[in-house]
Amino acid sequence: MSIVYQPASYNHCIPHMQSRGSDGTRLRWLTSLLLASAFLPSAVSASTLSDAARQVAHKIAAVTGPGAVALEIVNRSSLDDRSVSEVRVALEGQLHAEGVREAKPDESVGSVQIVLSESVREYVWSAEIALGQDQHRVVLVSMPRPLLSGTPASAMPLAVRKTFLFAQEQPILDALVVEMPGGPRLLALDASQVAMYRQQAGHWELELSLPISHSRVFPRDLRGRLLLRHDHLFDAYLPGTFCRSSGVAPLTMSCSDSDDPWPLTTEEGGVRAFFGPARNFFTGTFSAGMGKISTAPSFYSAAALPRSGYTLWVLSAVDGALHLVDGMTDQVVRGVKWGSDLASVQSSCGAGLQLLVSESGDPGQDGLRAFEIPDRDPVAASAPVEFDGAIATLWTESNGSTAIAIVRRADTGWYEAYRISIACGS
Repeated sequence: MSIVYQPASYNHCIPHMQSRGSDGTRLRWLTSLLLASAFLPSAVSASTLSDAARQVAHKIAAVTGPGAVALEIVNRSSLDDRSVSEVRVALEGQLHAEGVREAKPDESVGSVQIVLSESVREYVWSAEIALGQDQHRVVLVSMPRPLLSGTPASAMPLAVRKTFLFAQEQPILDALVVEMPGGPRLLALDASQVAMYRQQAGHWELELSLPISHSRVFPRDLRGRLLLRHDHLFDAYLPGTFCRSSGVAPLTMSCSDSDDPWPLTTEEGGVRAFFGPARNFFTGTFSAGMGKISTAPSFYSAAALPRSGYTLWVLSAVDGALHLVDGMTDQVVRGVKWGSDLASVQSSCGAGLQLLVSESGDPGQDGLRAFEIPDRDPVAASAPVEFDGAIATLWTESNGSTAIAIVRRADTGWYEAYRISIACGS
């Protein structure tokens, strides 16, 4: 079998957006990541902008009191230059009415930096107020964003990159690229085998096939997972079945019936969840809890977003809701129209960790978009990269910086494997 290896392809070029400071790590992260998302600014009336600007100015004046301040406005939203000018006029007018005037930094008692930004549902404006060296305050104003379609790629700080790996007629459950002596190898998992391919002159050539033995009947909508390991090459998880490779050449694989939970992360010893042996989703029971949370509703996929002192888990529930689990609480987010597949990837862009989310699962055309979650509100960080079919599987690779997306083409019905990564806009 000969499989063509193709070079990377990108969605539209996306300019990089700089972050800004704040009066603490969490607030700095929040204000720098509330970035432009998927709605057009033209639907925002001048009166709405002016009202919001006056609210911000009133809150600023309540902190600073009368006097002179250095004022800076940073636009991190999709508002155009004219709208930003209207905001500035309204801000300065309200501040002047409350006894606050704009001055140069060396002639002022403090500084005010206003960031115009957006979340998925709202325009969010934050004002960081610094008075002296020790007094710092942040005030926020938000307003609903018009529900219009269209995502200007120029407003997005990141790009999702896809690299075609290979295709086959049989359903692919998962795939991995691993560096080995003699060159990289590609491992592909399907219902009958783990196949190993070796790259030869730009093509993936079949090198080895390891059959999967199982006594249980696999469900019709089969899912599986491949994970690289330190003391042997890989583990393979399928419903009711566990397979383990050897650690030395010649490579072999042994399989056995197993109801053990599947790892939710690529790290050994991490959180695991039980997978329904006759279904295509996780039951919601964890072998080791997410902090004090030991159960959750049934879910299709999960992604871990490490924070300072805890991990925020994002679960794509079977009922269509999104669950944000921080070890203490389980926050339910409804109305976010995502697909059922998500995965976290590390990058050198933005917050350094993004959430990849399938768009819809549309059999004709699907997409992947990168999000960041600065607090508890997902923020679009990229335009979508599109595929000619539905995303069937999305798993983070063992390196943590890439993911594997399996797509079922709408025209041929074949399955394609792509490696997904994040590129900084430029």
